Amino acid sequence: MDWSRVDAAARAMIPAAGPRAPHAARGAVVELLRRGAAQGPERVGEMTGLACAAREAATAQVLVVDRAGLVRATAGFLAPLLDGVPAPPAGPVARRAAAWEAGTALGALSTRLLGQVLPAIPAAAEVGGAGAADGTDGTEGTGGTGGTGGTDGAGPAAKARMGGPGAERPRLLLVAPNVLALQRRHGLDLADLATWVAMHETVHAVQLAAAPWLADHLVARAREALGAVIEALPRGGRLAGIAAVVRAAKPGETGTTGIDEAAGPAGRSGPAGLAELRATLAFLEGHARAALDGVTPARIPSAHMLRAVLEADPAPSSGQGRGIGQDHGRGPFAGLASGRLLHSARAARFARAVVGRAGHEGLNRAWASPWALPTAAELGSPEAWLERVEGGPHRTHGPGWIRADPGRGRWGGPCSALEGA
Repeated sequence: MDWSRVDAAARAMIPAAGPRAPHAARGAVVELLRRGAAQGPERVGEMTGLACAAREAATAQVLVVDRAGLVRATAGFLAPLLDGVPAPPAGPVARRAAAWEAGTALGALSTRLLGQVLPAIPAAAEVGGAGAADGTDGTEGTGGTGGTGGTDGAGPAAKARMGGPGAERPRLLLVAPNVLALQRRHGLDLADLATWVAMHETVHAVQLAAAPWLADHLVARAREALGAVIEALPRGGRLAGIAAVVRAAKPGETGTTGIDEAAGPAGRSGPAGLAELRATLAFLEGHARAALDGVTPARIPSAHMLRAVLEADPAPSSGQGRGIGQDHGRGPFAGLASGRLLHSARAARFARAVVGRAGHEGLNRAWASPWALPTAAELGSPEAWLERVEGGPHRTHGPGWIRADPGRGRWGGPCSALEGA
C-alpha cells in the first residue's frame, strides 16, 4: 500500500474538521477531555478491581486530536501492523487503489470515533504525527475559521512510532470535534460527556496493562488472519475481496466460517481467525461497558442519559445521525473495523452476566492468558466461559489474582502478574 496517499484520500472523505465553535469553546472541550483522562485511571481501578493495572495505565500517552490527527495516528498504527503481513507484489496502480480504499475508510471513521487506544508496535514506521486539537502540542487551526483542528507534526505520537521515548506505551486518543458534535446533537452536559469518554478509553488502556500479552496477541492474530485471507485470494485480488471475507466472518456463526467452537481462539487463521479476533475486540468493548456500569449519578450526574445515548444502535455510515457513540470501532484495533462489526451489545451482555454471577473478580480472569479470552461462541454463553476458566490451567486463586507472564508484554510491570495483592 502507498501510505503516502492515505492521508489525502481520508481528507477527501472528511466533510469538515468539526462543528464550528469559538476558540474558547474548543479550548474548553480539550481541557475537559484532558482532565477526564487524568482522573480516569483511579476511577476505573476502583470500579474494576484492577487498581495496579490502572496505575500502569496512567502512564499511557494522552493525545486530544482532531479528525485529521486521528487518521494520521491510525495510519501510523496500521502501517507497521500490515508490514508484517506477507502480500504478493503490487504495481503502482494497485498500491494507489489500496491507499484510496484505506484512506476513505479511515476518513469515514474519523467522523464517528470519540476516541481509541492504540497499542505500541515494535519498529513502527513513521507516517506523521497525531493532530492536537488545541495547538498545545502543535500548531493551531487546520479546521478553518471556527473549526476544531490542529496538527502535531513530529510530536509525541510521531516520536513513539519512531521508537523514541514513549514507544513502549499505548496512546490514548480523544477526538475533540466528535465529542463536541455529539454533545450538541443530543444536548448533553459537556463536562459529563468528556469525563465519560475519557473514562471509557481509560478502561481499554487498563486492559492492556492488566494483560501485558494482549497487544502482542492481537497484533499476531490480526497478521495471521489477514495473511491467510490474502493467501486465499485469487492472484491480483483487491481489498474488496478481503472485505467480502471479513463480512462473512461473523462471530459465533459456524455455517459460513467453519469455526470449531470447541477450540480456543489461538491458532486460528483465515475467516475463522478473523471471527475470533473480532470476538476478542467485541469482548474488550463489552468489558468497558460493564466497567462503566459502576458510574452512578453521584459521580457523573447525567450518567443514565449518557449510557442510553452512547449504547444506542449505530447510525447510518454517513456519521451524520446519532451514530457518534462508544461502539463505533472502539478499543485497541478501532481502525480495523467499525463498531457494527464488533457486536458490542452482545459482548456487553456477556460481561454484565459474568459480573452478575462472579463479580469483576470473575470477569478479570480473562486477562490471565489468550486461553482465557472468551471465544465467539462463549460470548453467547457466559456460563460456559465461567465453567471453562474456573477449571482450566489459568484459573484464578482468590480476588483479583491474575496469572500472567509480565515478561511477554512490552508494557507491563510486576503488578500485572499479581493484581490486587
